[in-house]
Amino acid sequence: MERRAPEASTHVDTNPIHHTELMPYAWSYGMGAESTTGIYRMLTDPNARPDTIAPDYSNLVVVIAQTGDEWSTTGKLVERHILPLLRKHNVRLVEVARKGPTKKDGVAVLQDTRQPYRLHLEGAYKLSHENRSTGTMPQLGGVRKCSQKAKGWPQDAWRAKEFGDRRYIHAIGFNVNEYTRITRDSAYSMGGQRIPTYPIYEWGWSRQDCIDYLSRELGVVWPKSCCRHCPYAGCQAGWPEQLARFATLPAEAAQHIIDEYVCTALNPRSGLFGPGKSLISRLQRDRVTEPVKLAAARMKRMPWAVYRVRRFYSAPAHAIRSVDRVLLGGHLVAYAALEEMSDLVGVPLVRHEQIAGAPVRGGDRDIHRRLWVRQRQDETYPAMEEFYTVAPAQAFDKATDRFDDTWAAHTDTVLARLECRCEAAAEVVRHALTRSRFTSAS
Repeated sequence: MERRAPEASTHVDTNPIHHTELMPYAWSYGMGAESTTGIYRMLTDPNARPDTIAPDYSNLVVVIAQTGDEWSTTGKLVERHILPLLRKHNVRLVEVARKGPTKKDGVAVLQDTRQPYRLHLEGAYKLSHENRSTGTMPQLGGVRKCSQKAKGWPQDAWRAKEFGDRRYIHAIGFNVNEYTRITRDSAYSMGGQRIPTYPIYEWGWSRQDCIDYLSRELGVVWPKSCCRHCPYAGCQAGWPEQLARFATLPAEAAQHIIDEYVCTALNPRSGLFGPGKSLISRLQRDRVTEPVKLAAARMKRMPWAVYRVRRFYSAPAHAIRSVDRVLLGGHLVAYAALEEMSDLVGVPLVRHEQIAGAPVRGGDRDIHRRLWVRQRQDETYPAMEEFYTVAPAQAFDKATDRFDDTWAAHTDTVLARLECRCEAAAEVVRHALTRSRFTSAS
C-alpha cells in the first residue's frame, strides 16, 4: 500500500506543473535505491507515471553523471534491471562526466541512446584522479563539493546545452525524510528554465520503503550508490554496507587505500573519515585486510618520492600549501634517502604519537616518519609547518601562485638556516644516488 507523505511546510511546490503541455522531463539518476525506485515504478506502473511524462515516454530522458569511482556491483544491477526497461520503452539514456579538473574542460557525453546495453562507470576524468594528483581525499563537513563537481555540475551543464532556453522538468529522487534538501534544491531554477519535482517525496516514501519495494519487485537488496572513497559512506549506519563491499571487491578498493596513505603522509590530520580516523585503521579493526594487503603489494612496485611539504596558516583551517617531490626512486630507496637526509641534517625522523585534531582516545597512530623542519604552534597565527616524508610518487608538485612570496615574507633566520641544510642534504643524496645508478649501469 502506498504511504502518504507526512505533514510538511507548504512553501515548496514539489510538482508545480499543472497543465497538459509536455516539456522535456529529465530524471537525474544517481543509481541508488530512491532514483531506481522512481524510474522502475514509473516504467512498470501506469498509475505512478505523472501526466507530465508522455504515454510513450518520448519526452523522458534519464541522465547519469559518472564519477568514475562507483562500485561495479551497482553498475551491474542497473545493467541487469534498469537498462532492459529503458530499451523496452525506448527511453533516452544519457551518461555524462567531467572531461577535466575545471569547468572549462567541459563535459564528456559517454553515451546518448534509447537502446542502452552497458554503463560507463569509468567516467572520463575520475574524481579520484583529481584527488590523487593533489595528494588529498574527499573531506567531511560543509557542502559536498565532490558531489557538486562530479555529479551536479556535469548534469547541469548538459541540460543547459541540451534544452537551451526551453523550460524543462527536473526530477530528483529525494525521499520523504529529505525535505531540507528539497527546500534548498527547489530554489535553484537556472534562470527559470528548470522546474524541479520530487516523485519519491510526493509518494511519501522513505529510503527503506524504496529498498523494500525493489526487494519485492526484483528480489535484490539495492545498495547505496556511492564512490568507493566516499567519507559519508563511513557513517555509523552506512559503514557495514561499505565494509562488505571492501571485503567483496578488494581489487577495486586497493587504490583508494594507497591514495589515503599518500594523503596522510602529506597531512597526518587527513584520514578519510576525519583526523585520526583512517580507512586503513577501520579495515584492520574490522578484519577486512585483503584490500590493505593488495595496496601494500602495489605500493612496493610503484615509484616513490621524498616529499617536501610546507603549509602557511593564516587562521584555523585556513592554509595554503606547497608540495615538492625532491627525490624519486623505489620505496626502499626513498626511505633510505630520507634517513640519510636526517643524519646529514642532524634532525631525527619522528612519528606523531597523537594526531592533531583527533580524539584523545581511539585516534589512529601516525604511521609516517617525518623530518620536521618547523612544527606549527597551535592557536598561534599566522603559523608555518614544514617537513620531509616519503610516499608513492603520485601527488604532483603544486603550490598556489602567492605561496612562495608569503612563505618568504614570514621565514625567520632559524627556519631559513635549517631549510638550507635540508636542501643541501637532499642534493648530496641525489648526487649519491645518481652516481650509484651510473656505476651500476657501467
